[in-house]
Amino acid sequence: MIESLYILIITSLACAVLGVFLVLRRLSMVSDAISHSVLLGIVIGYFVTKDIGSVFLIIGASLFGVLTTFCIELLIKSKRITEDASVGIIFPLFFSVAVILITRYARNVHLDTEIVLIGEIILAPLHRINFWGFSLPKALVQMSFVLLINIVFITVFFRKLKISSFDPVYATVAGIAGAVLHYSFMALVSFTAVSAFESVGAILAIAFFISPAASAYLISKDLKITILLACVYAVFNSFIGYFLAVKFNVSMSGMCAVVSGITFLITMSVYPGGIFTRMIRYINNRNRFSRELLILHIDNHSGKQEALGELGYSTIRQHIGWSDRKLKYVLDRLIKKGYVYRAKERGVYSLTETGKKLSDEIKLHYGLMAGENDMAKIDTGRDDYILAIYELIEKQENATNKKIADILGIKAASVSEMLKKLVEEGDVYTENKSICLTESGKKRARALLTKHRLWELFLVEYLGYSWKNVHEDAKALEYVTSNGLKDRLNEFLNKPKHCPHGNEIYENHPDVDKLKKLSELSKGAKCRLHKVEDDRDLLEYLVEKKVNLGDEFIIKDIDNFDDSVLVSSESEDKHIAGKAAVRMMVEII
Repeated sequence: MIESLYILIITSLACAVLGVFLVLRRLSMVSDAISHSVLLGIVIGYFVTKDIGSVFLIIGASLFGVLTTFCIELLIKSKRITEDASVGIIFPLFFSVAVILITRYARNVHLDTEIVLIGEIILAPLHRINFWGFSLPKALVQMSFVLLINIVFITVFFRKLKISSFDPVYATVAGIAGAVLHYSFMALVSFTAVSAFESVGAILAIAFFISPAASAYLISKDLKITILLACVYAVFNSFIGYFLAVKFNVSMSGMCAVVSGITFLITMSVYPGGIFTRMIRYINNRNRFSRELLILHIDNHSGKQEALGELGYSTIRQHIGWSDRKLKYVLDRLIKKGYVYRAKERGVYSLTETGKKLSDEIKLHYGLMAGENDMAKIDTGRDDYILAIYELIEKQENATNKKIADILGIKAASVSEMLKKLVEEGDVYTENKSICLTESGKKRARALLTKHRLWELFLVEYLGYSWKNVHEDAKALEYVTSNGLKDRLNEFLNKPKHCPHGNEIYENHPDVDKLKKLSELSKGAKCRLHKVEDDRDLLEYLVEKKVNLGDEFIIKDIDNFDDSVLVSSESEDKHIAGKAAVRMMVEII
């Protein structure tokens, strides 16, 4: 029984050393095609020799492996079908022809298609040969010979294989006969695959070719180390698969294939760029970002007249926009670490000396300290008013004291004093009882919105925020972002033109498109959704409706009673509520 384990280990090593180059050359599925189509070479070799043990069967199988590769590449070069489609055409064709020939003309010959596919490793030790005076399993001797050939080939042509795998163009310029090397390599893959057929079957051969190599490739980008790791994975998969198969009395080939798949999934999950590690990194980054944001918020309002009103629990929650549970969690963590304390007599939160030092470090890290100037110590109230007025103008609504108060969540009576101050500073003027922005006011609003939308894009693309949850944190960041940090962030994001909600990033998109509200279109109009209002309830509604930026619609009907719009998209008809349609900006197409 232990001889079956030896055969598994040798076979897995023979496949794994070649599998690394298959993965590097993106030929993983081609190995699947070869593992099936070589059966036709075996059948034709038998028809020619009438000898099931003839070496010409292996030669025929290897030639058909090369022919499979050639046919697939020929279809790809035609540029009429893709690589995966080419593989899906060629190998079922060759394999099916082989099965038909076997069932029609070779029923009594030992060419069992089930054994070819599944393999029966437990029977392999029964077929023995005398080798240097020792009685050894034929499969063990055969696969050891194949492994030796593969190692010699890779050792001799390692440099050329490495160059042609990573840079085929340079390989050609360097005088490397790429085509000869490629087809020689694929012939060796075919030879290895057919040699593994009788003992382990095509399914496990594919698993041995790809799984160890793919797992190793995730861990290391050094080719030599990758090959070594692939061999380690191959031996480990064979060892574990063998003992599990014996323990549970199941197919060894099947269990080894399952173990190979499981080890790859585990590796993919836990390697530095894996699913779990990225998830942990995302959670840590988000928690760190939340702590830094709250520290900056407290520091920004500390020592000011409005501190008593701004640094209470309910006010912090309202301004930052977090849930009660999240704010309590972050505050508790900061208090336990000694960065924040709550003054019981006043009921406000303040930074400890350690917290103030941390705040300065955060500002330096994000470029919020310019010499002795603290860019975080700014008057956010003034900017809130300017943004509220600009928001109303963007919606093509008249800006009034009441509407501004509704947006800011304050009483209308308290708006007048700030507006008077803004008029004196030259940012605001009134016209026909409507509040308007001067050019300097518009410039200030667009500068803030540029910072806000850049942060939204960063948070969505790099910290995993959804477009409906990103607004509050981006709003807090826009106020503490210096122009230098904004420029660096803009460069980092490759100067995007739109935020996740489709709104223009003005610095990169100076010519704002002339858009229309969805509610303004007439029946039969065709449009594309360009942007939506940055409102959480609206975004949740659109997510529920499966509406995304860039979707194209045809207006089928408009309900005159509730102004809802029936639109037709590629997938289905959708009813858009009137109060949503009025906040969706589209371009006519």
